[in-house]
Amino acid sequence: MIEVSHVYKSYGKVLANEDISFNLEKGLLAIIGPNGAGKTTLIMQIIGNLTPDRGEILIDNYKPGERKAKELLGVIPQNSIPISNLSAKDHVNMFAKLRGIKLNKRDINEILKVLEIDPNKSTNEMSGGERRKVLLASVLALRSKYLILDEPTVGLDLESRNHIHNVLKSMKAERGIILTTHYLEEAEKLADNFLLMKRKVLLYGNKEEVYREIFGRKIYIVTIGGKKEIVPKEKIEEVIRKYKDEDVEIRMPNLEEIYYEVFGDEKKVN
Repeated sequence: MIEVSHVYKSYGKVLANEDISFNLEKGLLAIIGPNGAGKTTLIMQIIGNLTPDRGEILIDNYKPGERKAKELLGVIPQNSIPISNLSAKDHVNMFAKLRGIKLNKRDINEILKVLEIDPNKSTNEMSGGERRKVLLASVLALRSKYLILDEPTVGLDLESRNHIHNVLKSMKAERGIILTTHYLEEAEKLADNFLLMKRKVLLYGNKEEVYREIFGRKIYIVTIGGKKEIVPKEKIEEVIRKYKDEDVEIRMPNLEEIYYEVFGDEKKVN
C-alpha cells in the first residue's frame, strides 16, 4: 500500500503541500488541481526525489528512495522523454535490464503491440505521441506493483490517448495507479477515486462521494431549453411533469462541473 500521512512540503516561505493524507492499494487515483496546486511536488516526494518537511510516505512500509520502494514503482515523470537513438524494442529491454528484469522478444513485442508501436522504429524518428507510448511501454514492462504517471498523455492526439486509456483500464484492478492529468474527461473515464487539491486536500473519494461533499445531497443537472439548473433528487419528478412538452436532459454532475464548483475559473494545467 502507498501511504501518505500528513505530508508538508515548502519551498522557502512558499507552502506547496499542507497536511496531505491518502492511501492507495489497487485501482486508479486521479490527482487533480489547478496551476501551482502542488501535484508534481507531491509526486516527487512519493517517488523519492524530494523529502517531506513533515509527515511520512511509505511504499509497502518502505520509505521512498529506498531500493525496495523503487522496485515497487514504475514512474513516468512530467515532461520526461525517451532515450535517443534506441529502437522501441531496445528501449523497453534496456529499462527492464536496469531493473534486473529479463524479457524475451515475445514479452517486448507483446507490450509494444498493445500500444501499437513499431518495435524497430528509432525514438529519434518518433512523434511526441509515439515517444510517450514508448515510455509507458518501458515502464509497464517492469511489472511494477504501483504506477506513478504525471501527465502521461499531455499533448497526445486522441488515438494515442485512447490506446493508453485502454491499457490503464485493463491494469488498474491488479495494480495501484496514481495519475495526474489536466484532462478532466480522462480522469472521469479512468479513475476509481479522485483527490482534488490546492496545496492541501480539498476533496477525496469516489465520484459520488466527491459530488455529495460539494452539493450536500444527491442532485442532478437538468438542462431545459439549453439552460442548466441544479435540481435535488426529490424535485426531479416535479420538473419532468412541469416541462413534459419541452426538451429536458437529466444527468448527474460530471467531473468538470465538480471541478469548477471547487476551483472556479482557475486553470487545470500544471
